[in-house]
Formats: sequence, structure tokens, C-alpha cells
Amino acid sequence: MKKTARYSLLAISIGLVYLWFGALKFFPDLSPAEGLAKSTIHVLTFGLIPDGVAIILLALWETWIGVFLIFNVARKTVTRLALVHIIFTFTPLLFFPDEVFSGGMPYLTLLGQYIIKNLIIIAALLSLLHVDLKSFSFKFKKLQNPLSARIFKFGGVENGNPQKHSEYE
Repeated sequence: MKKTARYSLLAISIGLVYLWFGALKFFPDLSPAEGLAKSTIHVLTFGLIPDGVAIILLALWETWIGVFLIFNVARKTVTRLALVHIIFTFTPLLFFPDEVFSGGMPYLTLLGQYIIKNLIIIAALLSLLHVDLKSFSFKFKKLQNPLSARIFKFGGVENGNPQKHSEYE
């Protein structure tokens, strides 16, 4: 499968999830996350947005992300908006731990599992943006004969010559 086809399939599948979950929020009590979403938005906006309006705005945001990803419209911008959205989905872990954890960490409720699965969506969205996590790593000056190579790759160093652990190295 071509690389562009893989990314299209990934974008469409994320788009379908967003469209489905967002559409549920247009209908009261259909989304299992509706109550938690309303409570979270209430806390994040200091109660300035009424709960009924907040859930409709969230539904619009999610469905538009879904539609735009499915039809490949403004993919980079929409992917960034999806990342902003998905990062906010983790705030209930801080605001409402009793609803997310069953008997404390690490035991998750169904809502907690609903949130944690978003780690996969984050990875997929970063993949759509072609973000290479290696680019975030620290760059170290390459040493001529680093100590770690002498200790971990080889059994030891005798007279400046490394001794290999096996004949296959």
C-alpha cells in the first residue's frame, strides 16, 4: 500500500470516529461521555458557557473535524485542531478523578478507558502531520569511543580492543 493511501486511510478512520462521536452529542443522553464533557467544559470555561450550548459547540467541533478529515479538506489545519481537542479530553483525569478511576489509579472506569484510548488517536494525528518523535530527542555530540559502547555493546576493552559477546556481532 502506498504511503499516501495509508495516510488517507488513517485520516478517514479518525474522521469516522470523530464524526460518529460528535454526532452522538447532538442528541441528549446518547453519548456516554456527554455528562463528563459538559462538566469539563464548565470547569474549563469557568461556567461562562451554558452546558447545553457547550455540548452543541463540542458536537459541531468534532463533526466538522470528522467531515474534513474524511474528505481531506485542510488536513494539516484540521489535524492540529483535532490535536487541541484531544489534549483537552485528558483534563477530566485532573478535574474528575472519581469519575475516571475506580478505586484510585491505575484502575480505570469505562469513562477513564474512553479517555485513555485517545493516546492512540494522538499518535495517529501526529503521524498524519508527519511528526517524527526522533526530532524531539536531544542531540549529543558523537564521541569517538563512547563509554556506553564499550560497556553495553561489548564485554570489555583489553588493550584498546573491544571484546564482542558473540561471533555474530
